[in-house]
Amino acid sequence: MSNVIVLGLSGPSCAGKTTIALCLLKLFPQTVVIHQDNYYKNDAQIPIDPETQLQDWDCPAAFDMQKLTNDICETRSLLESQTHPSDANSPSTHASQWANPPENIDSIMGPDSLKSLQQLVRTKFGLSNPETTPFSIILLDGILLFHKTALSQGGCHPGSICDTGVFIYAHYSTLKNRRNGRSGYATKDGIWVDPPGYFDNTVWPNFIKFHPQFVDHNGEIISAGSQSAYDLDNDLSWRDKVIVCSSDMPIKKTIELCIDTLANEWNRRRMH
Repeated sequence: MSNVIVLGLSGPSCAGKTTIALCLLKLFPQTVVIHQDNYYKNDAQIPIDPETQLQDWDCPAAFDMQKLTNDICETRSLLESQTHPSDANSPSTHASQWANPPENIDSIMGPDSLKSLQQLVRTKFGLSNPETTPFSIILLDGILLFHKTALSQGGCHPGSICDTGVFIYAHYSTLKNRRNGRSGYATKDGIWVDPPGYFDNTVWPNFIKFHPQFVDHNGEIISAGSQSAYDLDNDLSWRDKVIVCSSDMPIKKTIELCIDTLANEWNRRRMH
């Protein structure tokens, strides 16, 4: 049985994925965080949207998916070769491509919430110390881990390597306000600042376009088991391993859901 869980944390830009990832790192120290943002191609290789004539940083072709997939597999092999998860010294990539990184995690979660979540980890995994989990985690954080076209790419796509995942959703107004509040993004060759209308013309349409298994034409979450003219012919297989939640709910609730997701995956392995 593998002692490494690959958890995909995906969702639209500004849904709060990186913040959740850094909170989970405080609860599970034996974690390697890999940001999909660090695998953007060079600026000159970013596709040009034929309609807006602007670079499209929110499409699958903007990323070096193969390198990301290879790095995940190499990291997993390294972690699995350790006798004990606590022996793992694999480098974590915590750097963000944001020019203005997220707030201090301690101020977001608070000491009382941290203690409560640490107790939940102990209870869920039967531990006396939350830092002694019997497994390591590779936590992938990115906007395009479980998108529609990834299904046809098989093992060449990072989403196919994830053992389980959480898709963090947020409403249009929430995402737009957060995106507009960012000053820019550090790229491989400089700084990208959203041109006027970029969220409405690129970010939001791409979120809907590449996630029809999760959202409808209006960007609203599709209820589990529901069918519409939009999703009837779409492969919904991501739903087999991905839990959907909203970043509009308290951050502590989202973290609790992630803990439950990890516990379910670990218990599934122990039963087989």
